[in-house]
Amino acid sequence: MAHRRSAAARAAAADSEPLLPPENTGEPPGAPMTDSVGSGAGQHGGTSSLKNQVLASLCACFGGLVAGLTLAYSSPAGPDLEKSSLALDSKQVSLIGSMMPLGALFGGLACGPTMDRFGRRTAMVLINLPAMLGWLLITYANGFGMILTGRILTGFATGCTTVVAPTYVAEVCEARIRGAMGAGFQFQVTLGILLTYIMGKYLHWNFLAMASSFFPAAWLLLVCWLRESPVWLLDQDKEAEALDTLTWLRGPDADVTSELNQMLQQLRESRENQASFRDLAKRENLRPFVLSMMLMLFQQLSGVNAVIFYTVDIFSDSGSSIDSDLATIIVGIVQMLSTFAGVVLVDRLGRKVLLIISDAIMGVCLLALGVFFYIKFDGSGNVENIGWLPLVSLMLFIFAFSVGFGPIPWLMMGELCAPEVKGVASGVAVAFNWTLAFIVTLTFQPLVDGITEAGVFWLFAAVCFAGVAYVTIFCYETKGKTLQEIQEHFRN
Repeated sequence: MAHRRSAAARAAAADSEPLLPPENTGEPPGAPMTDSVGSGAGQHGGTSSLKNQVLASLCACFGGLVAGLTLAYSSPAGPDLEKSSLALDSKQVSLIGSMMPLGALFGGLACGPTMDRFGRRTAMVLINLPAMLGWLLITYANGFGMILTGRILTGFATGCTTVVAPTYVAEVCEARIRGAMGAGFQFQVTLGILLTYIMGKYLHWNFLAMASSFFPAAWLLLVCWLRESPVWLLDQDKEAEALDTLTWLRGPDADVTSELNQMLQQLRESRENQASFRDLAKRENLRPFVLSMMLMLFQQLSGVNAVIFYTVDIFSDSGSSIDSDLATIIVGIVQMLSTFAGVVLVDRLGRKVLLIISDAIMGVCLLALGVFFYIKFDGSGNVENIGWLPLVSLMLFIFAFSVGFGPIPWLMMGELCAPEVKGVASGVAVAFNWTLAFIVTLTFQPLVDGITEAGVFWLFAAVCFAGVAYVTIFCYETKGKTLQEIQEHFRN
């Protein structure tokens, strides 16, 4: 999740003295920022080092792998739970799957105030406590209630992770790697999903939970090595620590004084322009906010979480000749590789083009899945010659989602919303996204029972094609534009 100012705020910044003495940057004190906090693209030239920025980002993004384990758990574990001594029915398994996004909803709402009060690094440390406790509850569960509680706790940690890890990455990276490192979080999520599919092929539901519990412990150790975000340190008036951290991030040869001054300017202006929910209704904020919410809506109503949560069930129901566990591993590999492709393509092809291509391919794949299930259950029933279709369709669906509608709505939310409302907008976006994920996951099995697999996939396909039309008409391309240029566009 990647993560400008009013005329009065800009004037105040220009008239004030810099909070640290400027060095020879080629810009006058108080020059307007050309990118987001911590971008540093223009300040360092070729003197800054990327080593510690990349290492810090990778450590923070490891939380994405932990989140991926949580997201995919119910796919291999669900069928196993129905066969276990607990003898859960399909409705209970469906509820277990939907508890994760419900927990993530509350985690996303709670994380913003927590990371602002205690710091990004401390928040990442605290996240791992409910994550480990949740996995242990599932591991030693002797009933349905303990598994539900464990899923809520691990979901809560996942919701927190989706807020704090991308925020930390955005605040420690220069602009030239911010997009790639931000997309790296989604890559780690897909890696976690793949690991779950692989482990789920060989481990029972409780041993899979036990294995998953080691990863938040590993993330805890990595986070302990991290330095706190320089943006948060400045917000706490710890300028000496912020300077030391920024020097560590950019390298000893980098000139960080100008960047630190710009961070201080933006923080001062943010304090002067504290936003509330009512500020989202202003014209210059409402248009980008609605666009962000619509992208979130089309992302979740494409059915992606239902596909991830119930991949094993989908292959089992399809009667495909390919082993369902092996098929999910193949899908996981495709998802991981395609997410890496998205990291490369997002700053080359542009956001809008990738969104259109992504949603169009997803729609076609869901149509094909619907046709397969229609033939199998409502048509001739002879699907022997097209037993490959579910695997190919899901592979292409995951590929298209991972290069487009997976990471881009989160990236564009950080680009579209002005800094003074970004905190409020992010909280609403996270809550909205996880609410939709909860609804889609909870209603997937009842919808299948009501309108069949074919009907559900055709319903998701219709949403995807509606998304193509919306993005084509209303989406604003942010590729190659500074955050200041984007905000000027929505003010006109």
